Parts: sequence; structure tokens; C-alpha cells
Amino acid sequence: MLVSEAIATRRSMRTFKPDPVSRADVEWIIANATRAASNGNLQPWKLYVTIGPARERLSGAILKAIDAGDNGPGGEYDVYPKEFTPLYDQRRKLVGKQLYTVLGVPRGDAAGMLKQFRRNFLFFDAPVGMILCVERRMGGGQWIDCGIFLDQLMLLAREKGLHTCPQAAFSRYQHVVRRELGIPDDQIVICGLALGYADPEAIPNNLVTERAPIQDFTTWFDQ
Repeated sequence: MLVSEAIATRRSMRTFKPDPVSRADVEWIIANATRAASNGNLQPWKLYVTIGPARERLSGAILKAIDAGDNGPGGEYDVYPKEFTPLYDQRRKLVGKQLYTVLGVPRGDAAGMLKQFRRNFLFFDAPVGMILCVERRMGGGQWIDCGIFLDQLMLLAREKGLHTCPQAAFSRYQHVVRRELGIPDDQIVICGLALGYADPEAIPNNLVTERAPIQDFTTWFDQ
């Protein structure tokens, strides 16, 4: 698979098959992702991988906390800016509308939206659930490194015929994730990553989000 093919076919999948993923394939993806660019070669990423019963325990613990109203302290970083400019607000609302339309959840259906939100913590039924962390002492450059590493994981998954879904939602219940996986206090939970075989027949998996043309964000200097 060409890199361009992996990029073009990578999408955030929200319905996975129960088919298991071999540990050898998961290890291959992670090992090759370590070639990600890293400022000063610090390689700051910390990765926690759950499979099978361990994945189910983590999911169960988070859903139990949600049902009990145990929201904890919440996430430890801002997933979105505190205020959206019109352009970014428009993009966010558009993808939300597109997603909930294909899911068959009409606007105002709070129960339907909650049901879909809870599916995040099942890793959308993917057999492998990963949690990406970074040490608190690290700076913004190391968060960039973690983002590059995450992208490598997703593209390498495509080479193995697998799909993924990065999930910032896990940061909201980092107190449960931390407890269940023994993540030390000196690390910040960045996000989760679902990994598995996507169900090609599932309607949500066929949503292809729009991307801005390069002239919208690129400035050229050639003289």
C-alpha cells in the first residue's frame, strides 16, 4: 500500500467487527510507528494497549462511572479552543450534523446522542483499545511528537488492512482510565485509539468528511 493510499482510506471508523487482531500485528504496528519524527529523539509517547477481557474491563469501568454520575475532574487539557471563530465552528457543526444524520439520530434526540457517546468507551466494539499518554513535564513539542506517533499508528494499521478511530473522549474519564490501567499521576491521558477490522457495511463507516482546498491555508513564497 502506498502512503497516499493509506492516507486516503484512513477514516475514523465507528463500527468494528468482532474479529480478533493478532498480537503480532499490533506489535508490528507499534514497533514501526516508533520511527515517528521526534524533537531531540525524546520519543515521549506512552502507550497502553488493552485486548480481550482487559479491553472489556476498561470499557465496563468507564460506563459504570457514567451511570453512577462519576465524572471525576474531567480532562486535563482543552480538546477544543474555548471560543470558536465562525470558520472552525462551521466545520465542527457540519461534521456533527453529517455524523448524526447517518447514525439516524435527529437533532434534539438526547437519548440517541448519549447512546452514541457511550459507544466511544466500547472502542466502537474494536477488539483492541489503546490509550496514549505523555508525561506532564513535557512541553508542547512533545505533544506534537505524540500526535505524529498517533498518525503513524493509524496509517500503519491501514497497511495491515485494519482501521482505527482516535478518541479524545477518553480524556474526559481519565480518572477511571488511570485507575484501571495503573497510569501514574505524572502522565496525562491524551486520547484512546480503537483498532480492528471495520465493518464495511456499517453506514457510519462510509462517512467521508470534507477537507479544505490547499489554497485556503497555504501561503506560497517563490520569488
